[in-house]
Amino acid sequence: MTTSIERADDDLARQRRKRETRALGRRVAEFPDMTVADVVADVLAASEGDVSLDVAGYLAVAGYGNDTIEAVLAYVHRHYRPSGSPAAGSTAPQLGQL
Repeated sequence: MTTSIERADDDLARQRRKRETRALGRRVAEFPDMTVADVVADVLAASEGDVSLDVAGYLAVAGYGNDTIEAVLAYVHRHYRPSGSPAAGSTAPQLGQL
């Protein structure tokens, strides 16, 4: 039997996934043909599991603005451990699968 707490948790998780999907699909102001997901994929490919990659510096040199950098950093920090593998409980793909 499902409790009201479990339903609330499921609803909250669903809302978080929807919000994250919208955030990843948002167009990047500096490069309108790209989405935040495209930039995340680029960062993950560039890092190739290298935890020493300065993501903010890499994106700044590539011409991205603060809003884009913050969105990418938030996603990466939320879903990936320093080893480059998904964090426990994360639904994020392995490196290179975005």
